[in-house]
Amino acid sequence: MSNLQIIKHTTDTWLNKEEIEFVKKQFFPQTANELDIAYCLEIAKQFNLNPITKQIFFVPRRAKSDNGVWVEKVEPLVGRDGFLAIAHKSGEFGGIQTKAFIKEVPKLINNKWKMESDLVAVCEVFKKGCEKPFTAEVSYGEYVQFTNQGKPTQFWQSKPETMIKKVAESQALRKAFNISGLMALEEVGIGTQNANGEIVIDTQTIEASVDIQAENAKLIKQEQVALEALGLKYEYKDGWIKVVGSTYGLSDTLIGLNYSFYKDKAIWAKKLTA
Repeated sequence: MSNLQIIKHTTDTWLNKEEIEFVKKQFFPQTANELDIAYCLEIAKQFNLNPITKQIFFVPRRAKSDNGVWVEKVEPLVGRDGFLAIAHKSGEFGGIQTKAFIKEVPKLINNKWKMESDLVAVCEVFKKGCEKPFTAEVSYGEYVQFTNQGKPTQFWQSKPETMIKKVAESQALRKAFNISGLMALEEVGIGTQNANGEIVIDTQTIEASVDIQAENAKLIKQEQVALEALGLKYEYKDGWIKVVGSTYGLSDTLIGLNYSFYKDKAIWAKKLTA
């Protein structure tokens, strides 16, 4: 079941047709396709978040698809204030409390677990009718973003406590109000929301992100090596790998490599694009 099917935060009032057309033209990057736009708008509608008033943003992000291919897609993201807006609109929000401190946390170093000091944020969100608060605890080492030189990016270096608190608050608010299908800007390393409610992209994180073309070229090379080991070759076109050569006795092996047999064309092939 998809996130769109399980989201329950519906509303009768959102944007009118003119506002939706305005949002499509002004609030989406040029890379957005029709499916990206439809998905983002549906998420915004389900949670009654208004992109015009900066409660939700539509941001291009590099991610790996289910078949292992890296793609750039547009996703709906919010700042911590977007989650707070959902909480307030529910009528059940009872308050929020966040603390940051130094704590010993487990870290895997050279394949061995060790306890080391880290900056940790703990957020408690109170919901009316619940005896105990919803809690989230996150550490700086889990979410800090790095530059190409391996140093923390400007946001995480200059405001480490602010950034890690926003991550903790976003996660606690999601737990408390059953928010599915939305992530915070700080959690995915895109940027942050400033005091004016504007999204500030972390350019250092973007520069240090994965090279889509290079990673997908590696993926194609891996397929080539696997097929050549079977005495086969391949043809790559429009995002598809087609097996070339006799596949007698190799059906189970090709299925294990996630290839499918297309009877109408009598070929084994695999889709490598999202």
